[in-house]
Amino acid sequence: MAAVFRFLVVDEDGQRVGRYETVDPNWGAGDLFALDEHVWRLVEVLPEVSTMVAYNAVWVAAPALDEDEHEALAGWPVPDAIRANVAR
Repeated sequence: MAAVFRFLVVDEDGQRVGRYETVDPNWGAGDLFALDEHVWRLVEVLPEVSTMVAYNAVWVAAPALDEDEHEALAGWPVPDAIRANVAR
């Protein structure tokens, strides 16, 4: 059984968006992911330092609203993991 990594997702104003779980720990700024049927762009990964919280890191994210990004994601399942950075 693969390890599950848990990330707390907040928007750029610091408001909680939700929790994202994945077996892939290798995420970075610019990557896209789906959460609650919305596509988000990972802006920054902040390490989680508290031992009292069950998250591996905090993700700062912004809605991915660019038309090119949505076209690139056409046909991809949502809310399954979207692990593609169309900007790289």
